[in-house]
Amino acid sequence: MIDKILFGLAAVMIAEGLVYLLAPHALETLLKALKNLSIPARRQMGALLCLLGCIFLVLSL
Repeated sequence: MIDKILFGLAAVMIAEGLVYLLAPHALETLLKALKNLSIPARRQMGALLCLLGCIFLVLSL
């Protein structure tokens, strides 16, 4: 169980690290665009991403 959690955390860290390494300017642009979104729109996007993550998790089992 713990090995799967660590694997998941490592995968997220690698993916996020690659974004900072390979496209820091694009990340800055994305963060500026997110800042311009309303709070409800950000929450909707967060809920959608959470739902998609859960679906991917269930499909991977």
